Amino acid sequence: MNLKKWFLVYFLIFFAFVPVWGQTNAKTFKVVIDAGHGGHDPGCQGNSLREKDVNLDAALRVGKLIEENCKDVKVVYTRKTDVFVELYRRAQIANNEHADLFISFHCNSAENSTGNGVETYVMGLAKSEANQAVARKENAAMLMEKNYQTNYDGFNPNSPESNVIFSLYSSAYLNNSVAIASRVQKNLLTVSHMTDRGVKQAGYWVLYKVAMPSILIEMGFLSNPSDAAFLGNKSNMERLAVGIYNAFADYVSSINGNQYKHLPMGGGATNKPEKPEQPAKPDNKPDKADTVKHTTPLAQDNVTSKADTPATPDSGIRFKVQFLASPDKIDKNDKRLQGVPDVGCYQENGLWKYTAGNERTYEAASELLATVKKIHGDAFMIAFQGDKKISVAEARQLLKK
Repeated sequence: MNLKKWFLVYFLIFFAFVPVWGQTNAKTFKVVIDAGHGGHDPGCQGNSLREKDVNLDAALRVGKLIEENCKDVKVVYTRKTDVFVELYRRAQIANNEHADLFISFHCNSAENSTGNGVETYVMGLAKSEANQAVARKENAAMLMEKNYQTNYDGFNPNSPESNVIFSLYSSAYLNNSVAIASRVQKNLLTVSHMTDRGVKQAGYWVLYKVAMPSILIEMGFLSNPSDAAFLGNKSNMERLAVGIYNAFADYVSSINGNQYKHLPMGGGATNKPEKPEQPAKPDNKPDKADTVKHTTPLAQDNVTSKADTPATPDSGIRFKVQFLASPDKIDKNDKRLQGVPDVGCYQENGLWKYTAGNERTYEAASELLATVKKIHGDAFMIAFQGDKKISVAEARQLLKK
């Protein structure tokens, strides 16, 4: 056999094995779990609790649940002990891992002890002074770092002018960030019965610097006796962790199509917090634009309804593909909507969310998702039961009954 034939045989054998190698190197979904503060930075304090301890407790619980129930997901922690980790290092860890999701755990505080409730943040320009104040408090952790001015290019979290930098933020990951944030907020309300302060946008340095979908959870106010009583109870913290885990499982399922085990959350809470006798001052109330609000999902402009019709009676379950979120309503001729079939929209958490399709089966929605992803790469599946938004996993379970 001459040299040319040997080369041809080698070439064919080599490429015959390439698909096999490619299958063994499928991308692993990575989530970075970030426990805020730590070490000589205690965060806020109240009712004998330190924020750094509550954050770490929640982070480790959620990480453990993911590791136990999502075997194909890699969990990376920014810290697993009581150590100080610089803000820029937290983002650096996530980016170096090429992570797919970043979740940061925090607790809130206010001068007025009536301030209470849970809120989940995504990166963006704050719409109110109250939101800016929360972000400034968390960003102030950088002031405890040596040479912080060098690490953050002169950024001063206490200077209003410095926040102009956040106007340069690209909203490339906003759609998926809001998707996971909405799920987390909904589940936290179920397990805690705390006041709903909504899903909001604000300028957090750590969210600004990570190149992936990201959220920051404010689990309650340590300055509020009721919130602190909830967060200081280990059984409640386990319920809280389960709620966040289930939100994570739903979100990742919508991304990669895998179905992960759901854990029972339970609606009751030990030492259930009482509502404060005096209402919170206006500065402590969420903005109207930030308040969770849900309207009929398909009642806007150029909405059409095209669905495959199964032989069984209508269950009321509908699957849609969400591909865009915007703080302002988008004109129906906007180029971002072009090429997407059966466009509809609904309003939630102060954002207009745009969807494709109105499918009665998961299979039809999966085919649609593949089509929409060619136009909007971060599109994902959502589900409704009538006008009520539910998880895709729950919708599929209801269809089996």
